[in-house]
Amino acid sequence: MLNFPFLKRYPVILLLLLNLGFGQITSHHSVVPYFKGIHLSRAKDINNLDISGDNQAGEVGRKLPKPIIVMVTDEKGRPKANVLVSFSVLSEPRENLYSQNRLTITQTSVLTDEKGYAKTEVILGKNPGEYQILAQAGEERLIFSFTGLVRRFYLFLILGLAGGLSFFLFGLYYGTKGLKRLAGNRLRDVLFNLTKNRFLGVLVGIGVTLILQSSTATTILLVVFAASGVLGLTQSLGVILGADIGTTLTAQILTLQIFDYAILLVIIGFILMHTLPKIKDIGQAIFGFGLVFFSIKMVLEATQPLKYFPAIEKFLVAFGKMPWLGVITAMLFTFFVRSSAATIGIVIGLAFAGLMNLNSAVPLILGANLGTSFSTLLAGYRFSNVEAKRVAAAHTIFKLIIVVILYPFISPITQLISQTAGSLPRQIANGHTMINLFACILFLPLLKPYERFLIRLIPETTKATGKPKYLSKDLLDTPAVAIAQASREVARMGDIVAAMFKKALDAFLHNDKDLRKELIATDDTVDALEEAITTYLTQIGQSEISPELSRKSLALLYIVDDLEHIGDIVSKSIATYIKKKIDLNLSFSQEGLAEITQFHSEVAEVLNTALAALAGWDTKLASEVNKQRAIGNERLKELHNRHLQRLAKGLKESIDTSTIHLDFINDLERCNFHASKIGLAILEAV
Repeated sequence: MLNFPFLKRYPVILLLLLNLGFGQITSHHSVVPYFKGIHLSRAKDINNLDISGDNQAGEVGRKLPKPIIVMVTDEKGRPKANVLVSFSVLSEPRENLYSQNRLTITQTSVLTDEKGYAKTEVILGKNPGEYQILAQAGEERLIFSFTGLVRRFYLFLILGLAGGLSFFLFGLYYGTKGLKRLAGNRLRDVLFNLTKNRFLGVLVGIGVTLILQSSTATTILLVVFAASGVLGLTQSLGVILGADIGTTLTAQILTLQIFDYAILLVIIGFILMHTLPKIKDIGQAIFGFGLVFFSIKMVLEATQPLKYFPAIEKFLVAFGKMPWLGVITAMLFTFFVRSSAATIGIVIGLAFAGLMNLNSAVPLILGANLGTSFSTLLAGYRFSNVEAKRVAAAHTIFKLIIVVILYPFISPITQLISQTAGSLPRQIANGHTMINLFACILFLPLLKPYERFLIRLIPETTKATGKPKYLSKDLLDTPAVAIAQASREVARMGDIVAAMFKKALDAFLHNDKDLRKELIATDDTVDALEEAITTYLTQIGQSEISPELSRKSLALLYIVDDLEHIGDIVSKSIATYIKKKIDLNLSFSQEGLAEITQFHSEVAEVLNTALAALAGWDTKLASEVNKQRAIGNERLKELHNRHLQRLAKGLKESIDTSTIHLDFINDLERCNFHASKIGLAILEAV
């Protein structure tokens, strides 16, 4: 074997000879392979910015976006030309060792130019991971590190962010749906009974938002209840402040990094949902919130490549330098996804990934707080009810005032928040909590004057009687509350029908043409309510509801049908008798009028008792009403026979009015029949 001690002693000379032999270095200048006084460093431009290409990332199997550049200087820091720099692979993913596609350096030996730069380019291997190459000039060495990303990583980034956001919103919706069913009608009762005191209202707002996991969902629920007459503006204001605090607890939980165990929560929730029917709703809640935490993990993993792209970091840093941009961006994004928790969750995820700083996060928090109120505002103006509009406006104005107050002090606020915790994600969560606590402390003593301001801002308007007052599609996810509201709407329809029935006798006795026209017009309102209530109850039936609620829903459908029949009898049959009586100038016998009046009074009492039974689903009253069916039949026979006796006596009034009289008492019995069926429907439901 050949032995060249001289070449072993000076390996750089050997490397030079080999490269010259293979034609990789061609130069007409004198080559200086080695200087004792040289210094090797990462290249910088005239502005002292790093242009070396170190710590960059690129897609596997492709050339890195930037070349690798080193700089050689002499002892005095002057660029040194014609110095030989060698580049070699130091490390790469182990998988590359078993493939034919390893990292490639386009020029392994390069001479420095007149600026002292030596440049080469790198083509990454087939597999993603960490890569390192060694740059060497004489005894000087530098290590360059790169990250290989999967091909078309930007698609995976977009899909990861979109998928994470989708899982987050679906998890919130699905988990909340389970908790809503679990809470049932108690949610409405708590809001109604415990919100008269503003301090209790704040606590209720925190509690309800913990259940719904969204301040937007809570405030929209308040708008719906205000539109439905369950809550007023006074009761809602304290709950709004509490809801804003409650939603910050979601962010606090996200900082605990329990998303590493999110899949376990999903599995537990799935098992409970499908194996234990009695706690199915709890299982659904666990499953949904497991997806929420899993979504944060998805966002965290999807955004990892972003840290290798300075442009992204500069964009996020810009929110700190231009806070108005951060406020507007977060406001629009939050409005789009309808959840401030989603926005804050993504900000926390970016903080975990090292892409977010506190200066940028604070404006995003303010923007998210403001953006979440727009969904409530839109929900409020879907209703004609003025209270719903006031509640929606109250939430938006709350948020807007806080942004206006805090925006000029973003820098000191950021410094204060930075002292609350050591980790950035926790600081962001604390900042979210502190801002909403400040809003609560500021507004809580001012709720009374604030309420007066809102009343002046949005005055009363004329109420539309033909539209449902208590129904809202936003309550369909809470079947117990939705059915309770449907019961109130049916009771309202019943009151309208009962008033029609009472006025019918007045119009008949006094030949009142205007009142007769009113009866016919009112029936259009009854028909519209019947259609709206039936559609609403059908939509409730499409969701998963308990057998008890299912029976109540079916009973309400029967009751609505019976009330609509009574309305039709009044507007189409009795109204016709009134017209004939007026047009033909008919006079009834005193005995005949007395019998009609008495029977009408008896049927009206049955109808009112039926409606009272419906108000509380009272089985005792319902049983009494149900018995009136047979009593009504007997009463009809009795009155029919009495009229025939008067006809036999040849009384002129009885002969002239016989047809109308018999038809009238028959229709009264029909009304009695439908009223008594309301009692039966209640008995079968409870």
